[in-house]
Amino acid sequence: AHYTTIEYNKVAMRLTVLPLPLLQLLLTSRKASSFSLTMQSSSSSPPSPKPPASSSPHKNYVIIGGGIQGTSVAYQISTSPHLPPHSSVTILEAKHPASAASGKGGGFMARTWGDGSPTETLHRLSFDMYPTLAQTLGCTSYRTLPVLSVSPGTSGKGVTKAKKDGVIGPVMPNWLDGNTGMIRPMGLGDDTAQITPIEFVEKMLEDRSSSGDSEQKVEVVLGECLGV
Repeated sequence: AHYTTIEYNKVAMRLTVLPLPLLQLLLTSRKASSFSLTMQSSSSSPPSPKPPASSSPHKNYVIIGGGIQGTSVAYQISTSPHLPPHSSVTILEAKHPASAASGKGGGFMARTWGDGSPTETLHRLSFDMYPTLAQTLGCTSYRTLPVLSVSPGTSGKGVTKAKKDGVIGPVMPNWLDGNTGMIRPMGLGDDTAQITPIEFVEKMLEDRSSSGDSEQKVEVVLGECLGV
């Protein structure tokens, strides 16, 4: 086993890595802060030498969690023009990328459902980024789609009424039948969409691993964070 030590604003973090192979992927970072980490690996290869001290503003980053949030952060950092030269990023993931909710969720998105909240701008910005990102990364699961709210009921009147409605009728799915209550639109496809999270995670990591820029490499370490 060997240990890799990195510095983060004088705060020590000890990471014990599970006996699983390490993955090499491309990534980088844009913020200017450094960290200090100790990671134990079962790899038999010797530890990477620590780069010599210099006046270079390069920074090292660790992102804990390889789900859609952590991977998205890493991807955006890696493509930032503000990334200091010779910086590095390590993703620490307990099992494998998208191993938890990001590997099982349906990936539903809504642009305006965060309106009025502190994260309204983030909701809108991230929603608007998906079409371009999906095309750039080659994601096939991205699609815009209408969303309906269907209340339970005791008769088929809800479906009959909805099909006659000028707004809801055109987006009513053929399989929606039976006894329902009120059916109302929650989005007509202009501000609601879907992407499979696990595909998005895998495509972002593939994109970073295929980059020819040696400054944008990241090491994905399979293990757990024991403390900060």
